[in-house]
Amino acid sequence: MRKLLIILLCCFPFSLTLSAQHGHTEITPVYNGFRDVITYDEQNNKISDIEQEFTNNAWHNIGINKAAYDTHNNVISSVSQYGWQCFFSYDTHNNLTCWIRQYKHDSAYANYEQYFYTYDTGKTKKSEILQTWNGKEWVNKSKKMFSHDSNLEQVWSGKEWVNSSHTLYTYNIKGNKTCVLLQYWMDSVWVNRERWLTTYDANNKEASYTDQIWEDKCWVPWQAMKDGVPNR
Repeated sequence: MRKLLIILLCCFPFSLTLSAQHGHTEITPVYNGFRDVITYDEQNNKISDIEQEFTNNAWHNIGINKAAYDTHNNVISSVSQYGWQCFFSYDTHNNLTCWIRQYKHDSAYANYEQYFYTYDTGKTKKSEILQTWNGKEWVNKSKKMFSHDSNLEQVWSGKEWVNSSHTLYTYNIKGNKTCVLLQYWMDSVWVNRERWLTTYDANNKEASYTDQIWEDKCWVPWQAMKDGVPNR
């Protein structure tokens, strides 16, 4: 009977939900000899995901992903089966303000990168700063600033922030985005690179979409390949 049950569990795809104290556990359908055992807390937050393989008539763990949450159901830490560990911080409005990522080296985790975010009063993201770990301290890498009409990306020169790319947005009277213009900072001026044009019908549904690149001081249709090489 036990052998028959094992064959059924291994060969037939179905999901199983098990009740557990302060939460529940789900077992996903078997696929090619693999399945996941997923555990949720009492708030239905996923706190663990164990990947298993069926070998030698038994299920064996081959990878575990875990997460922890605060009282507002925001994830505050996570561990990946692929060697990553992350920590998250939030403001009083539950906006993500800091994300630290570490990579497991040998038996210990080492810093890899961290992000910082700011928001306006409407909880819209206004800025993002990326820092990387050089083995001794955190150093600036890139900065992005967001607004309704443009996004600005800068890189750290070692002493100051330097412009890198600029994306400008144009809207029609109904608030539909009609143009997205990408520019790069070259020789202290903004230089056109690519733009995406969209038109709309009377019902505000997209009527046309055009992708163009800046070439020889004019806009031309974008082509995936040019002269046998990718056109980006």
